[in-house]
Amino acid sequence: MRMLQKALAGGCLLFGLWITLLATTELVSSDEDFEDRAEAGVALVLFGLAPTALGTWLAWNLRHNSQRSSQTLALQQEQLFLQLLQGQAGDLTIVQFATAAQVPVEQAKAFLDQKAQVLNASFDVKDTGAIVYRFPL
Repeated sequence: MRMLQKALAGGCLLFGLWITLLATTELVSSDEDFEDRAEAGVALVLFGLAPTALGTWLAWNLRHNSQRSSQTLALQQEQLFLQLLQGQAGDLTIVQFATAAQVPVEQAKAFLDQKAQVLNASFDVKDTGAIVYRFPL
């Protein structure tokens, strides 16, 4: 659906801007008669400005939805993090968070490192080499 919306936005913008350019060129040329200029004005509004406005709105809508979904994802990760902390009594490993959040290990490590700085967590290293983040509750 997003791919279709992107293609439609791009097509509308390209078509609309092209017609806008052509109609504007026709309007500003001084050797045309009134009837040709009126037709160019109608073409500008109907086939130039309308598709351009639609394409702009579709592109804005795509960007807005993308930002909203990334905010929702960040909030879900935050809630999952807090639930895991309560369930694990404040001790959390990268693998535990990555598994629960279904994110790559590198992303889980970056998330936990950031939260460790914000919440003043301490670190312990297990005999296996795994890092345990100890968050104060």
